[in-house]
Amino acid sequence: MSTHFHTLTIKELKRETAKTVSIAFDIPESLTSDFKYDAGQYLTIKANVNGEEIRRSYSISSYGDEALQVSCKMIDGGKMSTHLVNNVGVGDALEVMPPMGNFTVESIEKPLVLFAAGSGVTPIFSILKKALKEGNNSIKLFYGNRSEEEVIFKNQLESIRANHPDRFLVQQFLSSDGERLDSERTQNLVNGIGEAQYFICGPEGMIAAVKEGLEKANVSSSNITIEYFASPKSEKPAVEMVASGEVNDIIAELDGERHKITLESGESILDAANRIGIDPPFSCQSGVCTTCKCKVLSGEVEMENNFGLGEDEAEEGFVLSCISKPTSAGVVVSWDEA
Repeated sequence: MSTHFHTLTIKELKRETAKTVSIAFDIPESLTSDFKYDAGQYLTIKANVNGEEIRRSYSISSYGDEALQVSCKMIDGGKMSTHLVNNVGVGDALEVMPPMGNFTVESIEKPLVLFAAGSGVTPIFSILKKALKEGNNSIKLFYGNRSEEEVIFKNQLESIRANHPDRFLVQQFLSSDGERLDSERTQNLVNGIGEAQYFICGPEGMIAAVKEGLEKANVSSSNITIEYFASPKSEKPAVEMVASGEVNDIIAELDGERHKITLESGESILDAANRIGIDPPFSCQSGVCTTCKCKVLSGEVEMENNFGLGEDEAEEGFVLSCISKPTSAGVVVSWDEA
């Protein structure tokens, strides 16, 4: 799969809330295969904002025959989100990387229980549409927001509920009314559901509370899939560089070429690669989005934490280069193998 940016034209803009916009892209026929995606994945967008190159990842909210679409909520101080919500228009071009991400549904036969808060509903919305289109399972969505005005996809969700009353249940929780998706509420919501797949996306505090509630309800961790939009706080200390030139010297493969890199104090593998200008794929730089994933071909590498990769990927030797540092001599990593 290509990990390079492609220039895409904005086909349609839709204002979802005062601070949220959905952006649909026109995909040229030559790029159709590159931009095939599964529900729950994301796109990395690159833009020049006030002279600064910024990259951010946004979840895909479309599915099936719909035009490829991401949804972006403006956050306080967010340079890219402010730019996308306030400045871009139909016909404008953006640099976009092909879809990535593991927040996807393996089976649409089991019941789905979806938990979302705020803009965390974006990948959930895509998963919901896939399940309705391709499966016959029951689907429950528990969706939290600060106020009714901030509910993203409000009208679309109501339309889906009306058209699929036998399959789809949605419950809204507004913190302005004192309603929150806390641990106790989550436990009560899922008691008696039985075997199901659980998907969670939203702010870190909400994710932790919902996960705790599911555990109290004896939901197996193997049935829980989580998507973080920011790196959760980790009690694990940052990986320290070993003071050895041999350890700091690594080989990195990208686009069929090998580059020798000497990491400086405190640098991650991604930092060092960017410093020498080889431009590997990356976006969030916090160990969440997985855009910077590479494979360790030789030597030992340690990540600060792992909230982005699946257990199978970690076992196969993949790491997130933005939070990884070598811990042995002879390290060789490859973005071409990712």
